[in-house]
Amino acid sequence: MKFFLLCACVLLVAGCASMDRYDVNLYGIDYQDDAEILMGELVEAVTPASMPDTGYRALIVPFALRQDIAVRKDVGREMADVFRRAWLERRVFGAMEYDSSKPWAGLDAAMSAARAKGANILVTGNVSQFYEGGGAGRTSVGITAEVYWVPDGTLIWSAAQAAAMEAGPAKDYVVVRSQVRLPENPTYAVMRALSLSMADGFARHLRP
Repeated sequence: MKFFLLCACVLLVAGCASMDRYDVNLYGIDYQDDAEILMGELVEAVTPASMPDTGYRALIVPFALRQDIAVRKDVGREMADVFRRAWLERRVFGAMEYDSSKPWAGLDAAMSAARAKGANILVTGNVSQFYEGGGAGRTSVGITAEVYWVPDGTLIWSAAQAAAMEAGPAKDYVVVRSQVRLPENPTYAVMRALSLSMADGFARHLRP
């Protein structure tokens, strides 16, 4: 009886925390805490002196992957799609089209595709670091993004950033066992956090 009273007290102390984090069993209470995404600094290599005062229509193409892995083309497509969705969420550009039909074929080909689609912004990127740890290990992603002004082919913004996520060891307390849990898709979570950070970084250069 004392044990269950103690369990109830622990849950009351937790207050407003979500109940899906707790699992009450015969041996105590398991508490699941979400893993933290460890963000590196956003390093801007090129920044625009000023942005054209016009409507922006962007094209993003699949990212290049530096590592020689079997699924590099698939990873490049998926990373660019996560990036695009995050930038749309932040409303960086009025329109942002994604052409996933072809893998990265070089800047000239990407620029030609942007002009053909009537875009005045081209967004490219490369994945410099990619390690997928799954549900138990460390997942890390490093990307470099570049934004070009299509009418004259000028590189107007370039930045690099990396982030990682990993599960932590379980920690036992008196009646509570605390463990860091990873999301169902850690790679998506890390890439989304990177993309949102970069969107905020670039948006600082846009006119209000």
